[in-house]
Amino acid sequence: MSVELDIRNLEEMSRELLDLTPDGWNRSIFFDLSKLTEEVGETAECLNKSKKTKEDLGDELADVLAVVMVIALKSGIDMNEAIPKKQAKRVAKLVARFHDGKYPAKK
Repeated sequence: MSVELDIRNLEEMSRELLDLTPDGWNRSIFFDLSKLTEEVGETAECLNKSKKTKEDLGDELADVLAVVMVIALKSGIDMNEAIPKKQAKRVAKLVARFHDGKYPAKK
């Protein structure tokens, strides 16, 4: 299945997961945090095993994104706002740290 993915699509997919899971919306956020830790661990395991494929890694990374979005939804965080804001902070920090405060010319 190939879908043009954006944050809103991911939000809807994660909303579907919450709707389909018994008590999904009412489960403790700490359960979701534990699930995120589990999925990140499975991603690390996938990277460390030579028999795992690129598809396996993609599956694990997709699980991580889904759980992150579940946590955002349940916390009332709009990732369409949060991601660009955080990116601007990251870029400013890197420019200040590695480029004397001047954004480098694109190569």
